Amino acid sequence: MRRYGWFVILVSLLFIGNNVFSFNLSISDPKINLKVKQDEALTGKIKVANPSSGEIKVKVYLEDFTYIPPYDGTKKFFPSGSTQFSCAQWISFSPQEFKLPPFGARFVNYSLRVPPDAKGSYCAVLFFETALGEIEEEAGYNVKVLGRVGSLIFLEAEGSLKQAKIRNIKTEGDEIKGEFLNLGDVFINSVSSYFVMDEEGMVLDRGKLEDLFLFPKDKAPFTIPLLEKIPAGKFSLICTFDLGAGDILVKELDFIKDAKNFIKIIEIRD
Repeated sequence: MRRYGWFVILVSLLFIGNNVFSFNLSISDPKINLKVKQDEALTGKIKVANPSSGEIKVKVYLEDFTYIPPYDGTKKFFPSGSTQFSCAQWISFSPQEFKLPPFGARFVNYSLRVPPDAKGSYCAVLFFETALGEIEEEAGYNVKVLGRVGSLIFLEAEGSLKQAKIRNIKTEGDEIKGEFLNLGDVFINSVSSYFVMDEEGMVLDRGKLEDLFLFPKDKAPFTIPLLEKIPAGKFSLICTFDLGAGDILVKELDFIKDAKNFIKIIEIRD
């Protein structure tokens, strides 16, 4: 007797043993960012396309998600309506299941109603799932392989506060480390860069930090690795955190680097 099992993937190609499954579903809006007002009703639509030569069946459903440490974009998914910042319970959509002919496409319509007491950021993900294939494992299990793509939905209610702080700056060998803290009540995707100047104002080093994805009260560490080409001497570091929508957070500091590549911070400025 065959047994049946399931596992879901979130990537475009899956390799299992000698089996290769191509993902055959695409969507028009992988991320939806909406500024909303309290007690507002909104509607929208997402185009779902089948780029393959075979008919596919699509299932649509909502889930919650959060970003997890080190807040570099890695997500964890949860049942709909079960997390602190969920807006899944405000969203309805149709159809919930449909078939797409070869190279066909259709729209999934969604609507949402914002509660009158909404404040801050909310999120959910609308998943579009299809079967990729079926394999039989050595243990006799017949495993159906599913693939899904998701449209991340972010809502920011009117009157919300965006605020962040850089703290706990310290040195560790030839690195400068710190912590980014989301003090407001909205989601922040920080895109950061830095440059190092000598006392004459010449830029000796520049680079980018990893993007950070933080909900309210989340905090994430960051590291600035200073290149060995920076000689011993006194320098200034300017680090810029782009919080989106024109909001910028800048941190400046002066430091000394010795002949053994160790760094000592002299002064920190906002």
